[in-house]
Amino acid sequence: MLARAGRAAGMGLMAIVSLAFLAPVVWAVLGALKPADELMLRPWALPSKVVWANFDAALQGHILRYLLNSTVVTIASVGLMLLVGVPAAYAFARLPMKGRGLLMGLAVSGILLPAHAVLIPVYQLSQQLHLANLPALVGPYVAFGLPLTILLLRAYFAGLPRELVDAAVVDGASHWRIAWQVFVPLAMPALATVAIFQAVWIWNELPFALVLTKDPLWQTLPRGLLSFQGEHTADWGAILAGVVVATAPVVALYLALQRHVVRGLTAGAVKG
Repeated sequence: MLARAGRAAGMGLMAIVSLAFLAPVVWAVLGALKPADELMLRPWALPSKVVWANFDAALQGHILRYLLNSTVVTIASVGLMLLVGVPAAYAFARLPMKGRGLLMGLAVSGILLPAHAVLIPVYQLSQQLHLANLPALVGPYVAFGLPLTILLLRAYFAGLPRELVDAAVVDGASHWRIAWQVFVPLAMPALATVAIFQAVWIWNELPFALVLTKDPLWQTLPRGLLSFQGEHTADWGAILAGVVVATAPVVALYLALQRHVVRGLTAGAVKG
């Protein structure tokens, strides 16, 4: 009886937490389908009639272009993170080296560095390198995402059986080949976890996008949504429609990878 009651209480708590996280998304969808006057007067009520004018306004505000820009910069940044993070995590997990703990600490210490502290130096560096818009964003995103990438992947790689490395070495495989052809296929849950964590962060990132994107047509979604808001007025219906458009790919990505994400988190939590 006590075990059953505990499970029921746990499921109830999970349901409450899920509703708390879903409530803003549901409210945004309902608000995007309401007329402007109804959105202001009855923000929490169901729409009396469904209107699509807010989505039309978002489309006229180049929301699809902002969606494409965010998609390109997210895929490029996450791809580079994994390309660099996999060999680094493998080296920290499997290769003997002096001062490995110190080097690992230095590699992941970037997690403690806030992005706002380096906005001015990053902007100055991008000016010196003549980088702007999306190319200027990829470098900072990769640099700030690598510490967490290395930390999660290293924890997963360290938990894989040592016999895999020994067998591959006996067969004449190099460490580079072992990392990509042996460890990576086995570490798909960890890779999916890293990919979705970093993709969500880049998708919602604003400070770097605000400073480094100059051309309005190259703005990412968070930066582009600001254009729907003026100095004294804001088209909240269009903003909520844009939020729905921006949220849909992230939700779809999580639903597609949730099984791998759960496995990666539970594995990384107990292995090191």
